[in-house]
Amino acid sequence: MSRCPPRPYPLAREGFWPANMTKGPIVLTAMKAPAPGSLLFAAADSPSPLRDKLIAVIGYGTMGRAQALNLRDSGLAVVIGSRPESPSGLAAAEEGFRVLTVGEATAAAAVVMLMLPDEAMATVYTETIAPRLGPATALGFAHGFAITHAQVVPEEGQPCFLVAPKGQGDKLREAYVAGEGLPGLLAVTGSSPPETWSLATAYAQAIGCLRGGGLVTTFAEECVADQFGEQVVLCGGVIELLQAAFDTLVERGYNAENAYFECVHELKIITDLLHRHGIDGMRQRISGTAAYGGLTRGPRVIDAGTRRRLGEILDEIVAGDFAAELLDRHADPERGTAALARREAASALARTGRALTARLRDAAATEKGQDDGA
Repeated sequence: MSRCPPRPYPLAREGFWPANMTKGPIVLTAMKAPAPGSLLFAAADSPSPLRDKLIAVIGYGTMGRAQALNLRDSGLAVVIGSRPESPSGLAAAEEGFRVLTVGEATAAAAVVMLMLPDEAMATVYTETIAPRLGPATALGFAHGFAITHAQVVPEEGQPCFLVAPKGQGDKLREAYVAGEGLPGLLAVTGSSPPETWSLATAYAQAIGCLRGGGLVTTFAEECVADQFGEQVVLCGGVIELLQAAFDTLVERGYNAENAYFECVHELKIITDLLHRHGIDGMRQRISGTAAYGGLTRGPRVIDAGTRRRLGEILDEIVAGDFAAELLDRHADPERGTAALARREAASALARTGRALTARLRDAAATEKGQDDGA
């Protein structure tokens, strides 16, 4: 892929660059590549490879916003790449960031962190970012999809790293503000200079991921495992199980609100216990009836047939079949994400959830008002 020289942008004239900030390539310090599976934690020193360098966060969604705020609060210079008059661009400006177009931000920065949706990455990168990307400019990603599925193909020798927080953007920000951090997955492409690990760890430290622990992995492994977990557990399997359990109770004549409480609302209790204490710790903290019932009936729900289908879904992800389907169908008015989500939102489970949540919220507000007036 041919590149045009980065277009100069007169940030210095506008007083954007601090006096001690340079716009040259990042000088990476030597760091031996950590072994896969290594767990890295925050060092005592500051993220020095990023000091006095401009970081462009491309995209200001939930994750882009959280990382940009954490970077800034770590003392680093950040600019947002977005359409300045878009809702996300206006939100970034409202929170005190300088907002440039994606091309301008790319040309000005030493590190370009791509926070775009997977389905938009290839077009934006090819048409807007790559032509303005300097050969020593580092590319950063929060998810391995674009590299694994060749939506973005960096030049040989270009620093390219992955820092993937294991949690939603709001949670990343919340943990950082509390002086804590979410764990994260770190990787560097095989064609990157070996010293890119210094940059990856500095970035992870700046957004708070090394407070929670950074697990060394690869782009491909993060991508595959992330998609698999989303599809068969977090955003697919669990939701379908909740739906099926809710429907079973309601179809047998049980009250919908009661079914929602038992099959959906209480899920948070178990996930919180799992998060804090692990599987065995969770079992020790629930009733004996619940523990025995789960241990004996759970395997009847997840049987050999289910495990076989899990393997088939994993094979689809590894082969790239899911990625191809996503890129082909995501905007389809009948089969795309928005259409599927609309149909789900019309289900009895979703309607019951909305109504029950509103009732509980109104009741809590009424009680609080009575307490305040007492």
